[in-house]
Amino acid sequence: MDIIIKVNNQSNGRDKIARLFQYTSRLVWHQLEARNANKYSVDRIKTLEITLCSFRKILRLGRCVDIFYLALNSSVIDDPVLRVTLTTSKLAHALFLYADHIVWLTRNGFVKTDLDKWNRTANKFWLLSIIANLFRDLYEILHLLQLNKSNLLKPSELISGSLKKIDLSASVRHVCMLVNCHKDIFIDTLKNSCDIFIPLTALGFTKLSPSAVGTLGAISSLAALITIIKPITKLVPA
Repeated sequence: MDIIIKVNNQSNGRDKIARLFQYTSRLVWHQLEARNANKYSVDRIKTLEITLCSFRKILRLGRCVDIFYLALNSSVIDDPVLRVTLTTSKLAHALFLYADHIVWLTRNGFVKTDLDKWNRTANKFWLLSIIANLFRDLYEILHLLQLNKSNLLKPSELISGSLKKIDLSASVRHVCMLVNCHKDIFIDTLKNSCDIFIPLTALGFTKLSPSAVGTLGAISSLAALITIIKPITKLVPA
């Protein structure tokens, strides 16, 4: 119960809970539809997904300004790779939220714009933000592997070395230890790796089913919730 209260007390936590149920709803209605379930039940779950999506858009209203100022803070980070990737990610995320605000305002009749155009624009900025995050994750992983290269198997050892001389179990144990000690890097990588397929599918670059998109969205939402429940698992600087 304490965990639920902790998450629910934060707007970001409520957003992630709603996101989890939103994408789970997409998975459920598509599975029901594929099994020729009752149309009324399918429509109810689709309505739930749409409602949760609208709720999240309302929660994020004005958030683009906050993210923009966070991007200014990222621009003074000493590490050049982190500076570029984090600043790019935040600027793209701020622009994504701005475009998403326009989409919400258009759908609710407050403004008249080209809804499809703004929807695609929002997804393009979201995709750019995720790509920048993945570059940052790759940089962190490469840095981690460089620090632990003496304890890990090298490709040349697998190709030319005798298998009897390779302590495979020790290397596997060391990899597991790295994952356990650096949960922040691997949770962030998992989250971004799942998220990237959502805008890619929305933009038509990939053709995943609603079930696949729902599953990936639910996994990334769970990963994000873990970082809220256990801040030590959140990759910093963020």
